[in-house]
Amino acid sequence: MFKKILFLLFCTIFSAYHVCDAQTGGKGVFRFLNLPNSAKVAALGNAYPMQTEADFDETFANPSLLSNLHQNSLSLNYSNYVSDINFGNIQYALKVKTTQTLSLGLTFINYGSFDEYDATATPTGANFTAGDYLLNVGYAKNWKNKIYYGANAKVIYGSYDIYNSSAIATDLAVTYKDTTRNLATGIVFKNIGYQLNAFDQQRENLPFQIAVSLSKKLRFAPFRYHITYNNLQQFNLNYYNPNTGDDTDLITGEPKDKGANFTNKLSRHFILGAEILLSPAFNLQAGYNLQQSKELSISGLNGLSGLSFGFSLHLKKLSLGYAHSTLNLAGSNNYFSLTLNPSFLNFAK
Repeated sequence: MFKKILFLLFCTIFSAYHVCDAQTGGKGVFRFLNLPNSAKVAALGNAYPMQTEADFDETFANPSLLSNLHQNSLSLNYSNYVSDINFGNIQYALKVKTTQTLSLGLTFINYGSFDEYDATATPTGANFTAGDYLLNVGYAKNWKNKIYYGANAKVIYGSYDIYNSSAIATDLAVTYKDTTRNLATGIVFKNIGYQLNAFDQQRENLPFQIAVSLSKKLRFAPFRYHITYNNLQQFNLNYYNPNTGDDTDLITGEPKDKGANFTNKLSRHFILGAEILLSPAFNLQAGYNLQQSKELSISGLNGLSGLSFGFSLHLKKLSLGYAHSTLNLAGSNNYFSLTLNPSFLNFAK
């Protein structure tokens, strides 16, 4: 079964190479939707979680992982993302029935305060703020014990000074779990949606993504690895770098693809993650996001762009998580997560 799954994933990836070939850089609106929502997801390089026993935080990125085990859990997540940008998420698992759970979440990103200038670059003395907000409702069900499917329904709102925009979207996910082999794999369709009203006059696309992911714990070692192939809908993730010179196709007027071979394009899709399961209460995580590494590293300088690491501490009444993600030589960001278990909230039976 394991070999068949790997073969199916390879065929899907290979077929996407022939179908999708475009560039994504700078396109779309509400790009914050693809930021990691919790410390653990960030520590694994923003990989899409697929595992047999998932933390409540992970159900935001993959709604099919939501189960009755998460009922009455409350998750709080925060990151001082870049400079003075504040990014956070609050999530609660609402018990509907004994075997049915709804996930209710609110995500915000506050870009801070900005000084206002007129068209001649003269300060007006006024300032304005900017922020994006997301209301999320998640639900999942099980089919024949090993197949799990779920969805997120999203309402998105952005406010930049006098400009406002709203959108609706959904995430769809399917996960296959084989608990006897400690294996989980699946696919996530993220941000399928529509911008209801534009910031100005032109409606923009949401940051739609398709990702396939696999997670497996080794049988005789306290180690779990994660492999995610992201942006299945589009193979070429390279972008045009104007610093490499003016190299434009005189017929089409489009920038030429400069030196991006098959291996370079393929590697940008992979996110590699690993967990060291030191005990049921304490785990270490690390991740490497190859696309982030290639886009944010500075040419000619050694750096750790794309690398991330963190830990999870699970106690009886609460769980703590921390992650450090390296952007480039100019800086990095930290993620903090706190999950209050049902016993802490006095909802446990």
